[in-house]
Amino acid sequence: MGLVINLELETNRGPTKELFFRIDSYRINSTVNEVIFTTTTWLSKEYADKTLRKYVEQPIQPSVGLVSNKVIDYSSDTNGREIVTENLYKLQMSKISDVDEPIYEEKEISKEHPYISFDEEGNEITLYRTVTTKEKVQVGVVKKNKELVDYSFLDNLKLNCYSHLKKELSKVFPEDNIKIEL
Repeated sequence: MGLVINLELETNRGPTKELFFRIDSYRINSTVNEVIFTTTTWLSKEYADKTLRKYVEQPIQPSVGLVSNKVIDYSSDTNGREIVTENLYKLQMSKISDVDEPIYEEKEISKEHPYISFDEEGNEITLYRTVTTKEKVQVGVVKKNKELVDYSFLDNLKLNCYSHLKKELSKVFPEDNIKIEL
């Protein structure tokens, strides 16, 4: 899985028309609901795939085709536009949702409390005392957009992270030229 940018770009390893981003590591912090991931950038998917091992005992392959985070984009300007990409990304494991939030007002509430007393003849009688207190009372509900912790985020960790990466890269590259490859 990875992300391809289909543009004419110049890298420190030469030109490419299919710059490939691969997420290489993930760090999950459930306490603060955060995922941190790092990426590597390659001349193409083929170069990136050559470094992946099939068997554990295989030696680690040299990173031929690995490029730096600086590229020059010639797609919209013949002089080129230098673009610097990050390789460390953070995102919250959350989603935006409509939530009913109660509205409270402080009101004076009067309640009658029974108590036992005695009349002049000594007979037990029940009397009532009115006690007035200030209490918070729900008077309505308002719908608000809130960012909720999404515990199901980890079920699709790779796709969620690549979607975030695509959103971040679309700030510097045309979104139509960015594609997630499964």
